[in-house]
Amino acid sequence: AIIAATGSPYTHCGVVFRQEDRLMVLEAVQPVKVSTVADFYSRGRPEAFAVKRLKSPVAPAGYQKVREWATKQVGLNYDARFLWGDDRMYCSELVWKVFKQAGVELCALKKFKDYQLDRPEVRRIINERFGGMDNVPMNEKVVAPSDLADSKLLVDVPKVKKG
Repeated sequence: AIIAATGSPYTHCGVVFRQEDRLMVLEAVQPVKVSTVADFYSRGRPEAFAVKRLKSPVAPAGYQKVREWATKQVGLNYDARFLWGDDRMYCSELVWKVFKQAGVELCALKKFKDYQLDRPEVRRIINERFGGMDNVPMNEKVVAPSDLADSKLLVDVPKVKKG
């Protein structure tokens, strides 16, 4: 449904960080948690996997603020209705808010009505989660993985071949 609504292959996202000597991913699944990169990768589609980083680094004080805020998000329930709030979190909302804590707005927020909601795959999910189109808050702030992936503030991290 995310692919149909956005026209993009990106359906999930997280934030990679170093924990001791391992790369880990903060992601919003059920619940918001820290996963290994391998576990994160296993939930995705290899053809739609990308790693990006900021073009310009954040000030060191920004990283500390991000760490403190992100730690408090672990354990929150996943928001399957994609509503903008702080009591539940969906993946791209979590990533957007992580960067916002560092003073970076990766992209402009959109609204539900900005996506392709008339597609059958999307309608099915809307009916399941909202009970019909009339119950969708069309002006609700929302951000999709594709919006983050298209951010002009990010650059691709080149893939490294093993062996």
